[in-house]
Amino acid sequence: MSTEESDPSNSVVLMLLNPSRTMANWYAGLGMLGIFLAILNILGYIHPTYHLSWGGLFTFEATNAAFEIKSDSPQFVLSDVVFIGLCSVLTSIGFRTFSNDESGIGGWFKGLLVNDTWPALVDPEIGGWSKLFGAWALLLGFLFYFVYGILYTGWIDIGVYSMSIALIAFGLALLMAADAPEGDDNLD
Repeated sequence: MSTEESDPSNSVVLMLLNPSRTMANWYAGLGMLGIFLAILNILGYIHPTYHLSWGGLFTFEATNAAFEIKSDSPQFVLSDVVFIGLCSVLTSIGFRTFSNDESGIGGWFKGLLVNDTWPALVDPEIGGWSKLFGAWALLLGFLFYFVYGILYTGWIDIGVYSMSIALIAFGLALLMAADAPEGDDNLD
């Protein structure tokens, strides 16, 4: 037996660097959201009155203040570079997994829009009521976050995150329940 097989830390690192398709979905989604928020932060559209310091936010203000008063011009600081770099690495690891699939990265983007979730918004016969309510909760969670962010420049508002995450998590749970195989009627 080699040392590579018996070293648990090596297997965790390999698992993180070579994610499954499900984990790659999270990597790509969170990485792209982070890049989007970093660009909004640089341009001054992430919050109505503050500029966010990613270094201060992630170190709980041990290195510097997390929120600074926003200026009228775009602000670009070192923590933006580091945060964009980390999000880019996360996204590229996810995309590397998709590029190994038959449909590739383009197929992943297409799969976000063309799948069995969105037709269930209007037809309960596609996956049942659980799938219909799950699809609506998922759509409302994403719409709430983006509409509120656009209208009120509230991209980092805790209340918006709480509402959006609750709707998205509830929607994902209902969708997974709808896709779960049926169990036995008799549990004896």
